[in-house]
Amino acid sequence: MNMIPWSWTVVSPAPRDLWRAALSADPGALLSHTPEWIDMICAVDGWTDASRLYVWPSGRHVVLPMVAKRICNLNIIEESLPQGWGFGGLVGAEVTPDEVATVCADLARQRLLRLRVCPNSLQGSAWTDGIADNLRGAVTIPRRAHAIDLDGGTDAVWKRFSDNARRGIRKAEKQSLDVECDTTGRSLSVFNDLWLLSTQRWARQQQRPVWFVRSQGNRVNPPTRWQQIAERTAGGTAIWVARHCGEPVAAIVVLRGPNDHYTRGAMNKELAGPTRANFLLHWLAIQDACRRGARWYQMGQSGWGDDQVSRFKENFGAQAYEFPELRLETFPITRLVQVARGIVKRLYRFTRWRGRTIPS
Repeated sequence: MNMIPWSWTVVSPAPRDLWRAALSADPGALLSHTPEWIDMICAVDGWTDASRLYVWPSGRHVVLPMVAKRICNLNIIEESLPQGWGFGGLVGAEVTPDEVATVCADLARQRLLRLRVCPNSLQGSAWTDGIADNLRGAVTIPRRAHAIDLDGGTDAVWKRFSDNARRGIRKAEKQSLDVECDTTGRSLSVFNDLWLLSTQRWARQQQRPVWFVRSQGNRVNPPTRWQQIAERTAGGTAIWVARHCGEPVAAIVVLRGPNDHYTRGAMNKELAGPTRANFLLHWLAIQDACRRGARWYQMGQSGWGDDQVSRFKENFGAQAYEFPELRLETFPITRLVQVARGIVKRLYRFTRWRGRTIPS
């Protein structure tokens, strides 16, 4: 325990009873903010619980779910949370910029190779205002995510849909789609087949080799990890699959918790487009979230500007929330990775140009 009596107290790992109290008080909390999720990250990917409880003299407390990689019994990397494991950040009622500033100052004192925090997008303004400009070793990456406010239940949410979304859902309902919601992990193989199809489309859009897009996806979301997540969450992982004439058309993965989080999607675009299957899958998942009392349906990170993904999410009444991803680095790892990715992209463009201009 690190005691700083004049301001606040830090306890790590965070006591589970106070963690659950903070979780209950947070209206935007997700499955990824629970103690059980941290336990699963540690069991599946070999991390160590490095969660931190912050307590102020008033009794106010928040929790930072965090995990660490260790060498020789020393933490060298800490993340809240690792890529592919969802949103981290602070858990508690109405987190303020001052509390974020306190937490960031504490984190900056840690001697680590890298520390990363990807907060809940709903707390974006608190993190934007709370991260000091002169924070030592800090790199902030602007992020953007969409979320649907489920206040008022399914009827109220339906009224906030765009005309395009309502038309898409009604059309999908007439397409004789067979929709399944699997919570056992049995349908992950179907999802993975659709994901392989999707990577070909994403590679063209990103102007990158297919192998590169697939390797990135498998690094962040390895299939074996998701099989274990489905088995360990006991109904917390919902895989919605739409089929047309027996052929898988589209699938989405939703993490069920205090609020729901759509985390992954894939489709056969030639079939999903005409049938509007994705509109129906999300509508069914949203109704499911409302029935279980969720206040938010998180739709995950999005691009910037008027991109196709953002427009699709906004059809459901989703609002965009900007937030900073915080990285504290001893060495400029983020910059080196960005340069390497830029080189790969330029080389791919060059080889494509050579292939078009040099006759075989």
